[in-house]
Amino acid sequence: MHNGFSRPFNRLFLLVVLFVFSVWPALAQYGAIDRHARQAPDSLSSDLPRLAVYLTQEAQNETEKARAVYTWVSGYLQYDHQAERKGQRINQNLRDILDRRRGLCMDYALLYQAICRYAGLQCEKVDGYAAPRLAEGRQVPEKADHAWNAVWADGRWHLLDVTWGEVQDESHLTYSTSYFFTPPEVFILTHLPEQPMWQLLPCPVSVEDFAQSHTMLYRQVTQQDTCWSAMDSIAATLSLPPAARRLALARQSYAFNTTSYTKKQWAAALFDQAVAFDEQTEGLPYPDSANTIVRLRQQAIENAETALDLSEPQTWQRELYAQLLLNQAIGRYQLPDGHPLSADAEATVAILETAKAQLLLLPPEGYFRGYALQQCNRLLEQLSGDN
Repeated sequence: MHNGFSRPFNRLFLLVVLFVFSVWPALAQYGAIDRHARQAPDSLSSDLPRLAVYLTQEAQNETEKARAVYTWVSGYLQYDHQAERKGQRINQNLRDILDRRRGLCMDYALLYQAICRYAGLQCEKVDGYAAPRLAEGRQVPEKADHAWNAVWADGRWHLLDVTWGEVQDESHLTYSTSYFFTPPEVFILTHLPEQPMWQLLPCPVSVEDFAQSHTMLYRQVTQQDTCWSAMDSIAATLSLPPAARRLALARQSYAFNTTSYTKKQWAAALFDQAVAFDEQTEGLPYPDSANTIVRLRQQAIENAETALDLSEPQTWQRELYAQLLLNQAIGRYQLPDGHPLSADAEATVAILETAKAQLLLLPPEGYFRGYALQQCNRLLEQLSGDN
């Protein structure tokens, strides 16, 4: 993900300069917090909980805590031009980010999020599209090309971009102080999140709206009426279990910017949710929980089938779908006492035939394919004999 600026951004420059002058007195109050953050001993970088304590010990409120972390991360990391040239992330985890002291926008956002959470702040990584990287006419690409953060501080959500707060060259200087707790109506001029809720606007702009000139877009977002509650949407999404949350975010991304990439991401999230449903059946007592097991597996199957309609599955995803069908057939066909439920025989045969068709699409050399086909054929023969 590239985060450099292409020049000139004349209208945007004017808007941002006006914003900087309007908030300069507020930024001045962070002087002591910034100095304290910059003086953090290097040894603390190997112990994030202790680092979080140090960074926030002078803070009087959550906003100052968030600022201290912002200042430290922006000063500690340098942008990873080597990874950008390769077109892929080098860092694999937080330890890599801290040891190399270099990163792409995702690394900045992940490190900021991690330290914030140790500091007791609710912080989320936000993926989206950065205006300076967009093609002429502000065409939004197939997939997100930038990452930043949203943090809950002093009773509300705020937006920030710690990558653009890391001053490396002249092109970043104008923006470095403007991307900490930037007002949503200014932030949206350069940052379009995958999920509209993270615009934090009273009425979200569309991908088509974002293609407007900065002047027109700014006029739109400052004059629009309220049409929804971003806060309610965020609260509902973040309250979900992990797999369900990933699914909700992927569905929102696809609905907002429908591309082949967001479709694949939605399909992947559906399979993740199918795995989560299947895992819930583990450890449930049988036969007491037989109906619950069948219900959970059916939910998993429905998620997998929706995913298959969206995108060609990976091998493990097709195997999962076939296994879910096979297990469901066994669960539907047998009563708790082990006797066959002949009333369900026809439906069970249909399930097994679907499972068999999926298995035949798998690579022939796979062990799972051969083993599962034997199970399918054995059950189909048994059902045929019962009828």
